[in-house]
Amino acid sequence: MSVRRIIRSFIREELAQEEELQNLSDTDPLIESGLLDSLAIAKLIRFLQVEFQIEIGDPELIPENFATVEAICGLVERLSGRARVLAR
Repeated sequence: MSVRRIIRSFIREELAQEEELQNLSDTDPLIESGLLDSLAIAKLIRFLQVEFQIEIGDPELIPENFATVEAICGLVERLSGRARVLAR
């Protein structure tokens, strides 16, 4: 399963409470729409760290990194790439 699908599935199944979110697109605003509040972001961060074996530190804790599914995927890909480089 792709990173994008895993993230979308988690948001739909664990964080979303509305039926219309079944059609969530990668560019829909998650924070602006109220879908992600501080508690949901905390749950999402924990999930991302465990699922993708990445460390999300203070510099990454900015709204832009969690604004859309696309932004979250970019964050995961950047941190996954950094982890591979550091492991060498």
